[in-house]
Amino acid sequence: MKKYVLLSGFMLFATPVAAGEWVYDISGVANGFYGYSEYAERYRQDYHHHHTPVSAEVYTSAGYRFDNATEFKIGLDGQISGGKEVKDYNHGTWGENIYGSLNSKYGELTVGQVYNAAYQLAVGAPSIGAFRVNNSPLTDFIANPNWQRHHRTTSYRTLNSTYLNTDADAPKISYTTPEWYGGKAAFSYTPDSYSEAGLINKHSRYDNRSSYAAGLYHNLVTDWLEVESSLGYAYNRKNNQEASAGLSLYRKGWTLGGSYRQSWITGSDYHLNIRTHDDQPLFYDGYREGRAFNVGLSYEIGPFKTGVSYFAAYARKTDNKDKIVSWANRFAINKYLALYLTCAYAEYKGQRDDMNGNRGYATIGGIELSF
Repeated sequence: MKKYVLLSGFMLFATPVAAGEWVYDISGVANGFYGYSEYAERYRQDYHHHHTPVSAEVYTSAGYRFDNATEFKIGLDGQISGGKEVKDYNHGTWGENIYGSLNSKYGELTVGQVYNAAYQLAVGAPSIGAFRVNNSPLTDFIANPNWQRHHRTTSYRTLNSTYLNTDADAPKISYTTPEWYGGKAAFSYTPDSYSEAGLINKHSRYDNRSSYAAGLYHNLVTDWLEVESSLGYAYNRKNNQEASAGLSLYRKGWTLGGSYRQSWITGSDYHLNIRTHDDQPLFYDGYREGRAFNVGLSYEIGPFKTGVSYFAAYARKTDNKDKIVSWANRFAINKYLALYLTCAYAEYKGQRDDMNGNRGYATIGGIELSF
């Protein structure tokens, strides 16, 4: 209810006081994939070889443009998916994001369901369309026991991203400064960081889950190279603290990028291995003391983009670790239709017992529609 009250106040604040124009926008994307996965012999009885995940997202907004520098809008985005191993929308197989934003020469103020400031300014390894490096969809084809959000099971034993996404799209207030000499800063406050799309487990015992995040971004363009960089920090109260850094270099169709994330706890944070529910797995929130990094290289020429990437995550106090290597290709037939072909290898290791892990190869083909 709080988020709707905030948005209502936001709308009153932005009531038109000068001549302008109403603005509207709608866009969306839908994709479907078929993948064949091959596992090590010991895992074959537990996993399927054939996978057909599908998803669709629609983005809508309506607002008022006062002048060339000032605009207010309300956004409503929706998502739905099927056949996915990790259901990370805020309602599992479906979700919605409602937010309002006021953009002016003084910066941008946003209230609602959006990712935090550090996440939005972050840069890192290049992604190939639907096959992003962080929170990788490859787990839909090679299941990762360390990342589970399905039915009644919810746990993250390692970080799933080098970007700061612990609070995910929980309702928050964010402010981004105007750009100044290629750089800008942003800040976010999340009253309650619990979100079905985030990393905090639904069985967590945190009585105050507020979160604060800050991010820095800079873009430098020279005659022969474009350089993007970012820094991020988040304080998730009674949970953990996190920091991230990223760098991306672009020249003549080539992009080389990478990013790093570190999470840690202090004495005032809750302990890791306390169970509060019978179904809660031991060390369910192991990501709270961990690290993750990615690196990738891509090349784009005309309608074709190809790239290789590597992602790794480690939990500090256990043997839990993840490694994902992928080679992804995207060919745009036109502005509405694109084809994908991806090959990947993943290796996930669980705590103590190797049977809690998984590893294997996947070959994936698919199609994407956008408007």
